[in-house]
Amino acid sequence: MVLKQIKDFLSQFGQGFKEASIDQIQRELEEMENAFALLICGSLSGMPAPPAFLSLCLLPYMERELKIMFSKTIFLDDKLAVWSDLVEL
Repeated sequence: MVLKQIKDFLSQFGQGFKEASIDQIQRELEEMENAFALLICGSLSGMPAPPAFLSLCLLPYMERELKIMFSKTIFLDDKLAVWSDLVEL
């Protein structure tokens, strides 16, 4: 009985560490995606950009970011559409 409780406690303890590490990895992935998007689309804001050929090769990996960018330009003045788009992601 006590051994089972200890085993359950340790299992839940390990599960908490797994969830915390997964959350940290997801945040890191989002930051890497932001840096990648800034690298590829940085020329739009005046930042130095990689060579055009390299940007075009990497463009297919930017599909999600481009969809977000285009949806924001379509509903630029519609604040309700912007909020619903954020909820959709």
